[in-house]
Formats: sequence, C-alpha cells, structure tokens
Amino acid sequence: MSPHAAPEIVVHPDAEVLAAATAARLLTRLVDLQSHRAPLHLVLTGGTVGTATLRAVATSPARDAVDWSQVHLWWGDERFLPAGDPERNETQAREALIDALGDALPAANVHPVPPRSDAVPDADAAARAYRAELTTHAPEGLRAPVPDVLLLGVGPDGHVASLFPGKQTLHEHHDLVVAEHDSPKPPPERVSLTFPVIRSAREVWLVAAGAEKAAAVARAVAGGDVADTPAAGAVGTERTLWLLDVTAAQDLPAADATAGGAGAPAASPTSSDADPAPEALWARVDDYLAAVVEEPPAAAAVAAAAAAAGLPDIAVAPSQGRFLQLLAAAVGARRVLEIGTLGGYSTWWLAQALPPDGVVVTLELSEPHAAVARTSLDAAGVGDRVELRVGPAAESLDALVADDGEPFDLVFVDADKQQLATYVDRAITLSRPGALIVVDNVVRRGTVVDSAHPDDRVHGVRSFMTAVARDPRVDATALQTVGVKGHDGFALLRVR
Repeated sequence: MSPHAAPEIVVHPDAEVLAAATAARLLTRLVDLQSHRAPLHLVLTGGTVGTATLRAVATSPARDAVDWSQVHLWWGDERFLPAGDPERNETQAREALIDALGDALPAANVHPVPPRSDAVPDADAAARAYRAELTTHAPEGLRAPVPDVLLLGVGPDGHVASLFPGKQTLHEHHDLVVAEHDSPKPPPERVSLTFPVIRSAREVWLVAAGAEKAAAVARAVAGGDVADTPAAGAVGTERTLWLLDVTAAQDLPAADATAGGAGAPAASPTSSDADPAPEALWARVDDYLAAVVEEPPAAAAVAAAAAAAGLPDIAVAPSQGRFLQLLAAAVGARRVLEIGTLGGYSTWWLAQALPPDGVVVTLELSEPHAAVARTSLDAAGVGDRVELRVGPAAESLDALVADDGEPFDLVFVDADKQQLATYVDRAITLSRPGALIVVDNVVRRGTVVDSAHPDDRVHGVRSFMTAVARDPRVDATALQTVGVKGHDGFALLRVR
C-alpha cells in the first residue's frame, strides 16, 4: 500500500443505525464540500447496507440542503445485466434515492455502467463505454474525475467493488475500468473500477456489517496483502474511513474503534474521530503563525481581486509568499522568473524583494488570468517591475533562451505539472550560477509515491524529480509542507 490516508474507524451498534449514520455523515460532508468546491463526484456502492444508506439519504430532512445539480453519481462496480434488472446496483439506487430526488438531480449527472443490450453485448464493451464516460468528464490533465467521496462495501472474502481475491484485475495499474467474467459470486459477469481510480479518491468510505465480514475487516485494517484481501488496498488520498457495525468490528483490537452509538465499543482516546482532523489543525497553526506573517493589505487586495474574478483558489498562502520574498532578498535578486502567474499573488510577493531596477518576468497561459494580474499589480504599485508574457510556458521559455538575455537570480515554478521537467530544464539554462529555483506542489498530498496513480500531474512531478536527481547542473532537495493549503511540498534547486 502507498502511504495514503491512515484508516479511521467508527463502529455503530447495528446495521440499521450504521446505514442511518452513514447517510447523515454523507449529507453533512456533501454540504461542507459544496461550500468550496463544485461539482462533486460521488461513487455509490450496492449491497444491503449501501442501498439502505441511499434510502436513508432520500428520507432525511437534510436531503435538500445538498445542491444535487452539482453532484455527479458514479458506481464502483455493476452486475452486467439488462437495464432494470433488480440485481443491478443502478436499479437499486434509483429505487432508493435517485427517483426520489426527481428534477433536483439532472439525468446528465447520473453515470451508470451500461447494461447488457444489443449495443453493449458483453462486459468488455460495457467497460470500454464506462471508461469513455469517465474520460469525458475528467478535468484537464486527468483521465477520470477525482471522486470526492467513494463508497465501498466489503465482502466476507475482503473484496471491494468487483475486485476479488486472487484475480488478475487486482494488479491492473493503468486501466480505469475492467470487466470481470468469472466472479466467485453471481452473476459471473461484472464491470468494476480499478485501484487507480479508487486510490485517486479524496475520501474512501468502506461500509460493512455482519460477523461474516469481521475477519476480512480486521485483515484489511491491519494492512494485509491486497492479493488476499483487496479491501486493504482501498485508501483515499485525504481520508480512509471504515464505518462498521459491532459484529463487523468484533475482530478489531478494542483501541482501534471509535464508538458511534450505544452498544458500540468504547472510544479510544487516540482515535482519529476524537482528535481534530489534521487539516483543521494545520489551518489553526497557519492562523497562529499569521501573527508573524501578517498579510499586507496590498497582497490581500490582489488575492481578493483574483477571487472576485473567479480564478481558482490555488495561489500560495501568505506564509509561502513571504518565504518567496525572503528567498529573493537573501540572494539579492534583481531578475526573477515566475512560471505561472494566475492572479499575480505570488508575483506581488516576489516584486517586494526587488531593487528599483529589478524585474519579475512572469509567464501565464491564460489571457483572462493575465488581465486580472495586470490590473491588480498595477493597482498595487508594482506593475512597473513586472513583465507579463502570455502563452504556453514552454514557448515563452524557448523565446527567453533565444533572446540570450541577462540571467535570472531566482525562479519560481508554479505551473502545470505535466511539463514540469521541461520548465525546470529551461529555467536552469536561464539562471546564473548560484541562482535558486523553487518548484511548488511536488508532494501532492503524498500521491507522488504512487507510480500507478491516474493523475498525469503526479507523473509529471515524478518525471521532474527523477530528472533533477540526475542533473549535474544543480544541487537539490525537497521538503513536505502542511498548512491551510493542505499536505504538499516544494523542491529547492541551486544552480552550480
């Protein structure tokens, strides 16, 4: 297993309470997520408890607090049967929840695995079609949407979705969807998401009830062999949550479980539900450190203008901006190169370190983003120290190399990760000996350790790290960071 999120465990007294509590937890999570991200992608599971959870969502008074028009529904797996067959997970989900939502959930937001038909005669064809559907809705640079919450049931043998012990599909590290033709439980033909999709989910919730699941749950939570217990490989990048009833949890060490209701095991004082979520603690520490790194009003105005223009909230945090300013000042920078302007927030911090004749040459792909940055930087009084070039960064860098101008003292790289190795190679060429190069977002919540991760940005970072480790032109290191921007990190290079 890759070091994704460590498992959290919550135990409820019985299957009925488990389903109701999971529904309440899911509704709360969707509402919370919609306060800062849309659309959301939710992957459903079938089974007795999975379907009961959807039924509890449908009947909850909190159901309408979710903006269902901004939720996309997917399935982790499906029995390859004709449309409307009562054994299909889709059929059960429609009867339990989707039909009850009516027009609140657009039909275009529901993405079932294609059923058996003349047009889709076998499970392989259904897998191809579902793979294409995922790709159609993938963000730029990805092969599939990133699930915000991915629900999974767990079988007595430890299977999840339709990934069964001993099957070759467990070792699929590239394809997003696979067909299973010989399932150990009926029906034999199924379609399933693979681990690359499951392990890309921000949160994976594994739901299990019944004593027959207890041994498999214990093996999976203990980090058992995925080949024997596939559930051990189902982990989220931000959270892995086990939601169990008492009987499914009976083989777990008592200290592992957090009580979810009367009759459940006693809560552990060190359990993850008892402690603050790490992200919340990181944000609190950032707030505390703000007394040292107070955000100047001019910087706050640049950030506010970017937010008002609808730019994505991916700029550096104030503490990181100050760090860049201090680095630029420490090397006595007069010429700074920035790859990735966005709304100009990091540009503003870099410009603060420059002498009157200094310049930040900043590269931005998007003209609308560049227009926001120009206006904000001019209003902040640093526009005369900023040269903003619009276009693909690789082309702009090649033009700078061709110009053979004065070298740069500091480079900050915060652009698309797919071409990161190319950007840094050009940056080294454009820098003087002793110059520093800072490369942001190289940890990506720990996903960089996963060579099979479906995100092309992860592979871009991995290619860069491999290249820089072998590059004789630089000395380099990389550090993890946590804070209001989550778990990430940066690489620092010094040109020889």
